Amino acid sequence: MFFVPIRIKKIEYETHTASEWREKMNKSKNARERFLNRKLSYKISAATGVLLAALLALLIIISSIISASFLSKSIKGEFEGVAAQNGVIVQNILTTATNCADILQNYIVNKYNERNRTGYSGRTEKSEVYDIYLQEINKQIEEFIISIARTTAISNDKITGVGVFFEPNAFDTSIKDYTIYISEDDPDTVQSYGAYENYGSQDYYKDAATSQMNSFTDPYYDHGINMVSASFPIVYKDKTYGVILVDINVDAFDDLESSDSSYPSMYVDILTSDSTMVYDSESTDYVGQRLTDLIPSNEYAKIQAGIDTGKSFSVSTKKDDGTHVVRFYSPINACGQTWWAASALSQFDLIRDTIILVALMVVIALITLGLIITISRRLTAKYLEPIDGVVNVANELSNGNFSASVNFVYEDEIGELSKTFADMSARLKETIADITNGLKEMASGNFNLTTKVEHVGDFKEIENALTAVVVDLSKTLTEINEAAEMVSANASQLSDGAQSITEGATDQASSVEELQSTIETVTEQVNKNAENAGSANDMAKVVGTDIMASNDDMQQVVQAMDTISEAANQISGIINTINDIASQTNLLALNASIEAARAGDEGRGFAVVATQVGNLASQSAAAAKSSSDLIIQTLNAVESGKKMVDRTAAKLIESVDKTNLLVDNIDAISKASAEQADALSQIAQAADQIAAVIQENTAMAEESSASSEELAAQAEKLKNLVGAFKLLEK
Repeated sequence: MFFVPIRIKKIEYETHTASEWREKMNKSKNARERFLNRKLSYKISAATGVLLAALLALLIIISSIISASFLSKSIKGEFEGVAAQNGVIVQNILTTATNCADILQNYIVNKYNERNRTGYSGRTEKSEVYDIYLQEINKQIEEFIISIARTTAISNDKITGVGVFFEPNAFDTSIKDYTIYISEDDPDTVQSYGAYENYGSQDYYKDAATSQMNSFTDPYYDHGINMVSASFPIVYKDKTYGVILVDINVDAFDDLESSDSSYPSMYVDILTSDSTMVYDSESTDYVGQRLTDLIPSNEYAKIQAGIDTGKSFSVSTKKDDGTHVVRFYSPINACGQTWWAASALSQFDLIRDTIILVALMVVIALITLGLIITISRRLTAKYLEPIDGVVNVANELSNGNFSASVNFVYEDEIGELSKTFADMSARLKETIADITNGLKEMASGNFNLTTKVEHVGDFKEIENALTAVVVDLSKTLTEINEAAEMVSANASQLSDGAQSITEGATDQASSVEELQSTIETVTEQVNKNAENAGSANDMAKVVGTDIMASNDDMQQVVQAMDTISEAANQISGIINTINDIASQTNLLALNASIEAARAGDEGRGFAVVATQVGNLASQSAAAAKSSSDLIIQTLNAVESGKKMVDRTAAKLIESVDKTNLLVDNIDAISKASAEQADALSQIAQAADQIAAVIQENTAMAEESSASSEELAAQAEKLKNLVGAFKLLEK
């Protein structure tokens, strides 16, 4: 499969403002609306065209893929055939050279074997190349070489010459240098290349002689001819005796199939095993150059991958100028080496027929689509023509003309639609006439109606609605008549009631004045209570403040007693320490007295001191005991005082709480008194408003009395008007 490079145009994105976007959206919307407002035939034709276009596009794509595949395979097969055919031609040339060399090799080797069996014979024949006499066997070899070389050069125009070059003394032990060469230009002349030094170092000789394998030279230019030399070693008993040389005219490859008018870019190449260009139909300048030097390395890697398979292959590559080329390679057996015959063309030429085919298919599809759309539009317009009549009738109906008629020629769906419109027009006309007649009767005051047309469907609802209107109007007029009678009867009662309201309003006004006087007195007393409550509230707040101050003082006393109690406890500890010291001192004095007694007269003075120390210790213990008792009494007194202070503080806190409660109650009383004063003020205002209302009621009662008389007159008039209608009979 071959892939066509597609050049994609770079998309340039534009920025648009919000107004531009709205303008575009509006244009799109308007276009859509214009399309929707077109005739049905146009829309059907457009839809048909779109559907057919989609189907044709799908068919074109499928056909293009299939056609491209067939064409690609066909062209590929054609160029594979060209490469194979050219390979066969070159193969035949190389086979001719190989056969010539094989014949010469076999003959020479056979003669060498014969010579080894029979030995040398005398020199009887003169050489055709050199001025010497040869042994009979060597003469036979010479004659055979000349014959085969001349025949090969003459019979094949691709062979420019055949030569045999021997190692020194290898052809004949008495002859150091021996060569034979026959050229195509002068086959009758046997040429000699002279001394071994002239040819032994040449590539065409040295490579084959050294490796004992067939070899080829690179293409070279000699006597105005591009040629390649094929070298075949003469090996006898693993020893090289010489080299057979066959010169091949590369320019003679011009008769290869290298061009085709259908494919202008076509060209062919002949490459050696190392990708050296032996022949190129485009230019002789490429001959002798390696393909690796003519195309990028990454592209040559694709070719090398195919060459490594040793089989025919095709590959798409790109030249240095960017041209995409498809190459087809066929192997050639070149005297044990593998040459390659290549046919190539540009990828555009490869797909050109496909492009032309697709373009032709597109043109045919567009023409076909145009014809189908045109025919479809005309047929659709013809078949939908009766719809225009239906539309005209619908317009007339919408304008209130129910006399319009429509012709229905066909018995298809459009004919049924036309007939339905005609029936609808007639039924609407009858229904409207019946409704119009009923409305005229109602306008004349006749509500006792009957329908002349049987209404069905939604028309039945219109009939029911009209009947309901008649019934409701008749009922309403009846009720109006009855109400007029009731109004007339109640008018006098209303007049009497208005008189009673006037009298009651006068009594209410007197009561309101007394209420206003009472409210003023109560308001003065409430305001005075509010002032007294405010004074009591202030005094209670002062008492609460004093009690809180006393409570703070009591707390300080409690703290001082706690300090005294802590100090007494510390003194008690010191006294205990003194008791311990006194006890130890007394014990020490006792021990000192004992030791003084043991000392006799010498210890008397010390005994007196010990006695005094003991007395001092006893006095200290007694004083410490007295101090301890005193401290215990003090602690007990402090503890009792602390408890009394705590009880006093608790009472003070309780008094504070009660005082605060009293303050709150007094404050509440003060606020309630103020609210009562406000309420009484509002009551006074309401009393004023009631007085004003009573005055208004008095005036309105007088007006109602007058209006009731007018109402009785209007009720009588309404009764007379209702009596003019012909109502439904119950």
